[in-house]
Amino acid sequence: MQWGPRFIPDWQFFYVISGEGVLHLGPSKYRISPGEGVLFGPSGAHLLATTKATEYYSVHFTFHSDSPVPVHPAYLIRAASAVQLDAEPERFRIAIPDAADIELPSHFSIVHVEALFARIVKEYVSANAAYPFALRALMMELLTLVVRSTLSAKADGPASKIGPAIDAMREQPGRQWTVAELAELCGYHPGYFTVIFHQEVGQNPKQYLISERIKQAKQALLRGEPIDAIAAELGYASIHYFSNNFKKETGLSPSEFRQRPNAPQTDNEG
Repeated sequence: MQWGPRFIPDWQFFYVISGEGVLHLGPSKYRISPGEGVLFGPSGAHLLATTKATEYYSVHFTFHSDSPVPVHPAYLIRAASAVQLDAEPERFRIAIPDAADIELPSHFSIVHVEALFARIVKEYVSANAAYPFALRALMMELLTLVVRSTLSAKADGPASKIGPAIDAMREQPGRQWTVAELAELCGYHPGYFTVIFHQEVGQNPKQYLISERIKQAKQALLRGEPIDAIAAELGYASIHYFSNNFKKETGLSPSEFRQRPNAPQTDNEG
């Protein structure tokens, strides 16, 4: 799929669950891998595309509005020329109390942000009482995560140095990773690595690996892949062990999860 070249009237988050995307924003191009997202606004032209079958979250928002009620941007989207697409977009900065102003990142990878996107989409789709205010609160939480991640990266603290371990578990969830192997990828002693890993993600490496396996199992189940193939791909010795672990983490068996009504759709912008 491809969106653009175009200008949008608001801001957009685009986050890849599986597959791959690419953002052409001014003279820069950003590859968007699973677990990564991009953020862009109305100040410059862009071209957004997926390069293979992709599941994603797409959320539009504005910083200033007379009403919290969601407004679809479609009627104010306009086409951009090739010259406009290559022009440098205006950069956007946010004033942070007790910290230097920061420039919002065009490309990011933030632990646990996927669950927040899921909550935003669920709130938008359900449209329960007072949902516009709930959406506003969730968007503030999302922007806060982006700001904190940016500040952390600028400080070059421990939280910015566990990326290789996170990437390894996402790319090879079926491997029986040891703490020593993950720590080596990041250049730390295993004991110190475990401490800073827990400080950043709120879990130890083993718990995070289980969570990543369950997340990828959910995606595979919704794609209709055989349960035995999923179990093998994610490193489980048997379907029985996989099913027990899946139910322990989700409260449902793999079959029950797949058969739920109103399964989420991820092929449209929201």
